[in-house]
Amino acid sequence: MTPFARSINLLPASPIDELINEWRETSGQKSLKNMLSTVLPKRFIEALVKQKDIPDKAINQISNDEITYLGQYLHHWQIKPNGTEGYRTAEVTLGGVDTDEISSKTFEAKKAKGLYFIGEAIDVTGWLGGYNFQFAWSSGVACGQAV
Repeated sequence: MTPFARSINLLPASPIDELINEWRETSGQKSLKNMLSTVLPKRFIEALVKQKDIPDKAINQISNDEITYLGQYLHHWQIKPNGTEGYRTAEVTLGGVDTDEISSKTFEAKKAKGLYFIGEAIDVTGWLGGYNFQFAWSSGVACGQAV
């Protein structure tokens, strides 16, 4: 996996080999694209077929090697960020550890000594314009000095 890439199991409750075997018995003439569209978003599947990530053929024409490939692909689908739009469009995430649960001076968790939270891991949201970056840097410095 490349740096920052994330693997996602698109079908966590359904191993693809089991689905395909079931579909072979009930819908063998139907296309893989149509059958996958019953368990994943249709436009997503159409995009995968268009970029040739999944074969565009009938269920009963899928080989065992293709089933193995589909299992690897759909159960370990990777998202690979290819860059950012820079600080100009950067924004903040919402949520995180409640500020009542940490020390405002050291950023140490009150219920778990030795556990620290900084930046966007904390439920603090500032206005756009660098305030969130400043909080991330300042909380990091305060925490670092406390450790």
